[in-house]
Amino acid sequence: MLPLLLSIEGLYSYQDKQIIDFNKLTEAGLFGIFGAVGSGKSSILEAISFALYGETERLNKTDRRAYNMMNLKSNQALIEFEFLNFEQRKFKFVAQWKRRKNFEETTVIERTAYEWKNEAWIPLESADAGKITNLSYPNFRRTIIIPQGQFKEFLELRGKDRSEMMKEIFMLNKFDLGPKVSSLQVGNNRKLENLRGALSGFESISAEALTLKKQELEEAKENLVSSREAYQELLAKVQQMQEFKDKRIELQQKEAQQQELFSSKERIQKQEKELNKYEQTANAFREPLNSLQSLNAEREVLIRKIENLRSSKERQSQEIDHLEREIRAIESDYLNLNNFRTQVSDYKSLVQLKENERKITDSEQRLLKGSPFVERTKLSEQELDEKLKQAEASLEQLKAEKVDSTQLFAMEKWYQQREALFAQLNQQQSLIDRSTEEINKEEAIFGQEGYHPDNWEDMIRKELQLLDVQLQQQREQETHLQVQARLGGFANELQKGHPCPLCGALDHPQPMVAAHIQEEIQKNKELREQLESKRNDFQKLKERLTLTTHGLRSKGQQLVHIKGEHGNLMSAVEQHKTLFVWEGYSADDPNAFEAQKQKLKQNEEEIQARESSIKQLNSDLNRTRENIQKYEKELETIRNEIAVFKGLNQQHSNELQLLKWEDFSNQSIEEVKKLKLTLESHVIHVESNYLTLNQKINSNKTKLAEVVGQYQSAIDQLSTYNQQLKVRKEQLSKLLQEFKFNDIIEVQQIIQRPLPVEQMRKDIQQYYVRLEVLASQIASLKEFLANKAYSEEELETTNALFQLKKEELELQLALTGGLEKELNHLSVEFGKKEKLLEEFEALSNRAANLKTLENLFKGNGFVNYVSSIHLQQMCEMANHRFHRLTRNQLSLSINENNEFEVIDYLNNGYRRSVKTLSGGQSFQASLCLALALAENIQSLNKSDKNFFFIDEGFGTQDADSINTVFDTLQYLHQENRVVGIISHVEELKERIPSSVTVVKDPERGSIVKATNS
Repeated sequence: MLPLLLSIEGLYSYQDKQIIDFNKLTEAGLFGIFGAVGSGKSSILEAISFALYGETERLNKTDRRAYNMMNLKSNQALIEFEFLNFEQRKFKFVAQWKRRKNFEETTVIERTAYEWKNEAWIPLESADAGKITNLSYPNFRRTIIIPQGQFKEFLELRGKDRSEMMKEIFMLNKFDLGPKVSSLQVGNNRKLENLRGALSGFESISAEALTLKKQELEEAKENLVSSREAYQELLAKVQQMQEFKDKRIELQQKEAQQQELFSSKERIQKQEKELNKYEQTANAFREPLNSLQSLNAEREVLIRKIENLRSSKERQSQEIDHLEREIRAIESDYLNLNNFRTQVSDYKSLVQLKENERKITDSEQRLLKGSPFVERTKLSEQELDEKLKQAEASLEQLKAEKVDSTQLFAMEKWYQQREALFAQLNQQQSLIDRSTEEINKEEAIFGQEGYHPDNWEDMIRKELQLLDVQLQQQREQETHLQVQARLGGFANELQKGHPCPLCGALDHPQPMVAAHIQEEIQKNKELREQLESKRNDFQKLKERLTLTTHGLRSKGQQLVHIKGEHGNLMSAVEQHKTLFVWEGYSADDPNAFEAQKQKLKQNEEEIQARESSIKQLNSDLNRTRENIQKYEKELETIRNEIAVFKGLNQQHSNELQLLKWEDFSNQSIEEVKKLKLTLESHVIHVESNYLTLNQKINSNKTKLAEVVGQYQSAIDQLSTYNQQLKVRKEQLSKLLQEFKFNDIIEVQQIIQRPLPVEQMRKDIQQYYVRLEVLASQIASLKEFLANKAYSEEELETTNALFQLKKEELELQLALTGGLEKELNHLSVEFGKKEKLLEEFEALSNRAANLKTLENLFKGNGFVNYVSSIHLQQMCEMANHRFHRLTRNQLSLSINENNEFEVIDYLNNGYRRSVKTLSGGQSFQASLCLALALAENIQSLNKSDKNFFFIDEGFGTQDADSINTVFDTLQYLHQENRVVGIISHVEELKERIPSSVTVVKDPERGSIVKATNS
């Protein structure tokens, strides 16, 4: 990860918005962030961590974090952090919250994340930085942002905790294959059990049973072929004889049907004659009769229409007479409409005159009320102007009396540095007291155990040698007793006349007696266990005292180092005291300074109050002047309105034509409006009625002309119908004579009979067709049966034999089909069994392989093994720098518990705990490991650049060590490494290529300023 930009506002001591551009800082590979103690340097790292993870080292969620992290003079906190991740993708994380109306209440902290795509910030679904950096928060602060006091954490982590960290950073969980192997074993074993259960159902399936079943099927198929041939021969014979029988029966049936048709022939011929007569009559008379009926019906309709038209003509004439009388009644008013409209126009002018008079009266009243108000506002303007001049004079006097703040700021800085030095002195003294107390406690441990720190090793070694001698004697005694017990057992098993199993002798004159051997063995065992327990206690005591000795040595060295730092701080206090050069003040008593500072503060507060008051007076004065302008503008507008209304009234008076203003001057505007509306309604009514009556008269005259035309047309059509009826009657008379009917009634009786003509014609045709077909079929059957021999007894005998052969064939088919099914089933099951056996063998081999893998991946053994490889590689990489920093005196190594140890080449290469390192040595070791870890992460993420922060730690180094450390850090630029250093030591600025300084301003809070060496 590479930082690009950080913006902080309202966080801790950062009151105003401060921006750090890391692009310029990281170009040199090594940069610094400097500032006095408490200036807000470490808050920069905390802002980055909080923006990315929502976590801080100082406060947790139960500490009212949102309130306590926000600057007390700010109403909102905002953190924006931009960076490139290991994939060179650009991200921005934002954290913000605001203060509510209640000062101690804040909004919920909102954290959002964005990615730069297509020249825009695109919001992300999650604000979890772990998904982008591949680091959890604890590992982030161990490898990237290393807070104050946490730099040694990775070095001193226990083996298990460090392994967990390595698993997360290097994603070693992929090597934790134990659960996956167990899951595979469970599945494989379940499949094996299923296969065993499945194979238990195939015990009767074998190759011999399959061969035997094939032979049975072949024999059955041969028997089936012979049965089928005999069946086919009998089937052909039976079918031939059955055909002869069926033809004879069919001939008898056909001859009976022919006789039945002959008996119906006379009836059919009679029906055919009646049908011919009906069709001839209907064809000749139906059309003339239908035409005659239609003409009569249409003539009756026409006569009724003529009557209706005559009535309609009379009604239209009456309506026209009535409308003409109504229009004559309103014709005079209609002719006088122009005068009426002129009067309406005059009434409108009178209404406008009345309304303008009322508006003139209202405007004069407003003008009368507004003038005194404007005068009062002008007086108020004069009073505000006078107050403003007095306030400005008072402010100038206060500024002239203001105390010079430059000296006070310098004194305040001196007092703050003095307090910081005394705080460090107290801290160093506390460390001296605590270290002395711890040394005394550990020295007391030797006295409690009865030893002295100088000779305890020789005394315990002698005790252990003595116990080893006693244990050896007890083991030899135990061996002797066990031999005696075994010989006694052989002696008890000797029998007279049987050879001895040891010497082979048949005679046993004096057999051995082993009495009380087991009791002595038990006593010997108890004594040996007591000695072993005592030896274990001495061994544990030795280990505990060894650790105590190492602790005493380390604490003694630390105590000497702390006392040296304490002396340096005392010198710094004295040196700082010489910088106090202000007369009238005491270096030991800041009360005079505080009083002057309070006076300056009060003076500034009063100036601020006066400035605020002047600002308010200016605002009030400007607002009053604006009001005066606005009021005078409104009065002028009212005067203009009065003049406009009077001009309009003169114009409306000149427009009057028929009416006079004097006749209506005493009437109200409502009365004039009422007269105008009444006259307008009368005009509309007259004009509308006259036009409506004209339209109705014209419409009725048009309808009357239409009715007269229709009436004349109907009279002409009636004459035509009478002529057509005469022609049809003459035609019917001729047809009656031609067909020899007496009258038309006789014809109608024939035609109106409900005969199904089509069905009768169809039945007659079918009769003749059937008769002809039957004759043809009978002749064909007689020709087929001529010279054919047939016997009913022979047919029955042959049919019986056929049925027996058919049953035999069906049984043979069933037998063969059953054998085929059994063979197919047996073949399928045999195939299944072979497949199951192959699967069983494969799963058995897999089970053996999985057992091997289970032993390999049991617990976290393999993961720890891979983790130890990474740690060894890191250790080798770290030692390249650690050797240079320690001048080849120390080296880092990994023990069997994956914990760091130190190889001390000044003491014969003995190993010791990293906890025994001094503060400066611990910083050097932690720095080298951090660089090695960063290199591993960079290689893992394939990143071309990586960086981390170091918060403090340089105060523990001597001048030579600092030179070596800085040489190491300078090489990082060539290795594409970026390191940021945070320190309050101002002298380091000269050695850092690029840096920023954090200054804490009493009024504005922490301010970030860029500096270049």
